[in-house]
Amino acid sequence: MKADKKWSDLGWKHPLWDLFRYFLTLRGTKAPSAFRKSLESNGLAVVGCDIVMPVPAEVRQLFEEYLEHRNGQFNRAASCLRTEDEAVAYCMNLEVSVGKTTTQINHHQSSKAAVATVAAITKSVCSEHSIPFNPDPQKRCVWCTNNNLHVSARNLDGAVPGLLNPKAIWEIKEYWGATKGGSKMSDGIYECHLVGLELRQFEERANCKVSHVVFVDGKEQWSFRASDLKRFIDLLNQGLVDHLFVGTMIETEWRPTLSQLLADTTSS
Repeated sequence: MKADKKWSDLGWKHPLWDLFRYFLTLRGTKAPSAFRKSLESNGLAVVGCDIVMPVPAEVRQLFEEYLEHRNGQFNRAASCLRTEDEAVAYCMNLEVSVGKTTTQINHHQSSKAAVATVAAITKSVCSEHSIPFNPDPQKRCVWCTNNNLHVSARNLDGAVPGLLNPKAIWEIKEYWGATKGGSKMSDGIYECHLVGLELRQFEERANCKVSHVVFVDGKEQWSFRASDLKRFIDLLNQGLVDHLFVGTMIETEWRPTLSQLLADTTSS
């Protein structure tokens, strides 16, 4: 899944994104209508203070259009989420072994099905292009480009062609089990946000491009965290994530997307 050009062309610094994030912080059943009413009067009444900030008509229109667009993208993403059994079955079809996430005793021992799927597809595609990749980085990525240095904020889940000056990096946020999830899922969004933001800032300094890819899966838990899943969609449209793959999208869209990324890399 990629952002529509209309939204990606706005850029991650566009005032729409801060306006929308402010909207998401509002609580209470009357808050959304009060927010829209204040926008209609050509100004945003900031809760808790006397500030009324002018909002251009163009941004107000973009807000309404984006809210509708976001809901449509969320519906598609939610419909693609897989159960753990479905994700593991796909790995079995690929004849790929699936590891387990080590957790506390008596807790659900989650499969690493998305990790295994992404690694298997990436290995296959990279072999076709004779390009190496790191499927399980245990260190941070480092870029040294045009006399600019950048180190990723955290260890990532994959990098092509390696940890030094990768052209594409990815993070995998798969959560399984029948619980309602928890703060670790919100933390996953913050991690992706930080990695993406710092990467965009580095790209501006170094005049380069690195693809930031995120994989999300886990039907039971993400169904309880719909607002968090929507925030991944916001990161995509804002441009802090270049590609977002949810559930079955990993099976159908990662291979052609990676092939194109590698083709672009070898031709540049």
